[in-house]
Amino acid sequence: MYQQQHYPNQPQRSAIPKVIGILMIIFASLGLLGSLIGLAGGGGNQELFRGIPEYKTWRTIELLLNVIGLAYGALHLYAGVRCVGYKANAPALAKTYAIVAMGVVLVNAILVFAWIKPLMDKALGEFGSGAGTMFGGIMIFATLLGLAWPTIVLILMTRPAAKAACTAEL
Repeated sequence: MYQQQHYPNQPQRSAIPKVIGILMIIFASLGLLGSLIGLAGGGGNQELFRGIPEYKTWRTIELLLNVIGLAYGALHLYAGVRCVGYKANAPALAKTYAIVAMGVVLVNAILVFAWIKPLMDKALGEFGSGAGTMFGGIMIFATLLGLAWPTIVLILMTRPAAKAACTAEL
């Protein structure tokens, strides 16, 4: 039977990169799947908005956001794999992912509030005010939720213990 030897004077490697890496791989896989579904055209009741000219422009923007989602999803996945392996570039890749993800979430929120909310108000007419208020609340919650994971990655992967675990210092 194999027994792991422990050396009393050797510090233990931080588990932060491995745990963050595993979660990054899981979340990246889900995000990539969502982007692929978005590219395939799966989403929402499109019949309601077909008569509105801005809808076609929004679909183009949505396509662009899905392509960007694939790109930073690939970065997310790659950074997760590097974190699990305690590679030297893992903290920098995780930091890059977190900053890019935060930017994409904020740009998406701005576009939704500037474009989709007025589009929904126009499509729903007099029923739009209640739905628009509810949609705004949901979007604020979704934006905060979208910022939570990259913030956690940024905070934990820039800690000295995580950086040290990904170098030959230990």
